[in-house]
Amino acid sequence: MHLVRERAYEFGVRGIDTARLSFDLASAISRKNVIVQGIIEGIHSGLSKTKNITFLRGRAEFTSPVDIRVDGKHITAKKSVLAVGACEQDVSIQGLEEAGYITNNEALMLESLPSSMIIIGGGYVGVEFAQMYARFGTKVTLLGRAPRIMRNEEPDLSRILEGVLSDEGIDLHTGATVLRAGKENGVRYVVAATQQGEQRFQADVILLAAGRIARVDNLGLQQAGVEMDGKFLLANDKLQTSAENIWSLGDANGGYMFTHRATYDGPIVALNAVKGLNRLVDYRVVPRAIFTDPALASVGVTEEQAHQSGIEVKVGTALFAQSGRAKALSQTEGMVKLIADAKTGVLLGGHILGPHADDLIHEVVIAMYNHGTIEALAKSIHVHPTLPEVVKNAAKAMG
Repeated sequence: MHLVRERAYEFGVRGIDTARLSFDLASAISRKNVIVQGIIEGIHSGLSKTKNITFLRGRAEFTSPVDIRVDGKHITAKKSVLAVGACEQDVSIQGLEEAGYITNNEALMLESLPSSMIIIGGGYVGVEFAQMYARFGTKVTLLGRAPRIMRNEEPDLSRILEGVLSDEGIDLHTGATVLRAGKENGVRYVVAATQQGEQRFQADVILLAAGRIARVDNLGLQQAGVEMDGKFLLANDKLQTSAENIWSLGDANGGYMFTHRATYDGPIVALNAVKGLNRLVDYRVVPRAIFTDPALASVGVTEEQAHQSGIEVKVGTALFAQSGRAKALSQTEGMVKLIADAKTGVLLGGHILGPHADDLIHEVVIAMYNHGTIEALAKSIHVHPTLPEVVKNAAKAMG
């Protein structure tokens, strides 16, 4: 009650002292902008105070492996690091350009709440924005091409999350192939082949969240001698590109496209490029999270992926519905699922759908880092009553 009374206005909630609650999207976006700008200014301030860094703003393009042009200014660099990130990939959907659409970038800049929204894509971005806008009050239709949302995550958990989203009023369609889009009488529409047959959906806004590609347009990769691997930059396990003096990190390399992965890549690139230490990346224990409510977080392999690799595994599960802390919070939806090598007990993966799953997953991350076993989780003492006990219970369930 104290949090609601003291902080609700800051987050765009209006009418706390009346019987008419409302949401001010513009206020929430303004708060977000202030936070983001503060982070950006902090980074730039740190750069400007480092005497060995010269910071330039502009459009950069390689003219050779060692020559770079930045808005007409020539720079020579014996070694370069690409940290160019990724952008929304072009999707060949008939009529989509004419209909008009937004990406996640524009979706975070809207200042008026659309009454309806169609989201194309059932991955991280699509699912997060679907729940966010639905809770703001927008009527949301989510169209995912895969048989289930979050197709690379543990099926048991993604299906529970599907139920949560549907219960919250999101019109969710998996196994849906978008055929065409358009705009008629000022209303945007999307036609998709769904499990119920061909259907037409209408909305004020279409949000495209159907995958990302490396942001390399007009970067001069050919002149630099840097090759692509499909939609992403080709880099080895030292993060070195096909040009021996150029390294690349983060989303532009594909794979795990998260900020924390890029943060992990950074020091390795620096040590390899500057000091020639030939450090290797190890992505065995990269956690991932989708910030829904309940949150979904994972690390390592799923049960299916382990089977596909020919590994005999044992599985342990525990429900948040059996947690005293989850009951006290009235957040009992979800479960923990752990995967371990059946012969050695070494943890191979952890998957959590539940309250604060994005925090809880680090119990598994730390246990897995040095090839720890389920015993570390099952026998360690946990504070009671807390949510991490559910992770411990999943480990104990393996026997």
